Amino acid sequence: MSTLAGRPIVVVSAVFALCLSAGARADGNQLLEECQDGINSMSGGVSRNSVGVGHCVGVLQATMDTLDLFHEAGGLPRLVCVPEGGIPMIQSMRIVVQSLQAHPESLHLNESVLVVSALKNAFPCQ
Repeated sequence: MSTLAGRPIVVVSAVFALCLSAGARADGNQLLEECQDGINSMSGGVSRNSVGVGHCVGVLQATMDTLDLFHEAGGLPRLVCVPEGGIPMIQSMRIVVQSLQAHPESLHLNESVLVVSALKNAFPCQ
């Protein structure tokens, strides 16, 4: 039975390939708009693009799940150490939006890379 534990290079290579294979618009510019809309709609406002909000939620959740998977199944060190019990999605959105607004020079980068960077800065592992 094959496991990810003995294959950290394969796991890292797979993540890199997934990041590169994402669509051309899968960057911080789009994610910023979608997550801002998500914060607005989750705070009682009306969403301008519910599919975009779903995309924001999906990217954030998938990125966090992937980080957990690589740690648990892949034996890699944790990159992000969120508080016990996790954080609400709207908090994740706020962290990512704040990071994207603070670093407009990075908005051209892959959205998942930007999410990891934002979460690492907000919840560094000791």
